[in-house]
Amino acid sequence: MTIYQEITGNQVLMSGVIGWIVAQVLKTIIDIALNRSFNPERLTGSGGMPSSHSSTVCALTTASAYCYGFGSFEFAISFLFAMVVMYDAIGVRQETGKQAKVLNSLRVLKIF
Repeated sequence: MTIYQEITGNQVLMSGVIGWIVAQVLKTIIDIALNRSFNPERLTGSGGMPSSHSSTVCALTTASAYCYGFGSFEFAISFLFAMVVMYDAIGVRQETGKQAKVLNSLRVLKIF
């Protein structure tokens, strides 16, 4: 079996890749609908909703549960990994929102 066949035959890995692709495509479609223009960076760039990080780890966790069961170490590792990634993503989004409010208030005060 070639390495390509091993990689594409790995259901957990392919689920994560597909989760990332779906999130990026949805992000691009939403951006087109809101801005009426195509921005190619939306296909590969980070940031925005839906979160490609969260969708990737959710797909990994779901595939691990499906392939190996909820009692497996594969599921346990992917579940904990998903919790860390999603917790961090929420924290980063909250801090970014706070920073945006401060920067906007400075702009209103014409400091910058």
